[in-house]
Amino acid sequence: MEKCPVCRATVTHQTTCRRCKTDLSVLLKMETDALMCREQAMEAFKEKQFAQMFDHAKRSASLVGSPEARKLLACAAVLLKRYPLACRLFE
Repeated sequence: MEKCPVCRATVTHQTTCRRCKTDLSVLLKMETDALMCREQAMEAFKEKQFAQMFDHAKRSASLVGSPEARKLLACAAVLLKRYPLACRLFE
């Protein structure tokens, strides 16, 4: 997280915003969990476990809807031949 979602102050891995004192720990945990799920999805890809890859990528995208997470989910959808979902994710 680069900016506080409340006041838009720059955040450098603090659990509390320096300006508005908003608790950011839950959001930081979500980002960490999303990153872990993306890494698990990549490991599943390397092992050609595409259904597991899809599940991990879906969890990552649900936690943090970043472009990277959506692209990974779209790639997993293609590997599982879920083409309509992959097309929606690339839009």
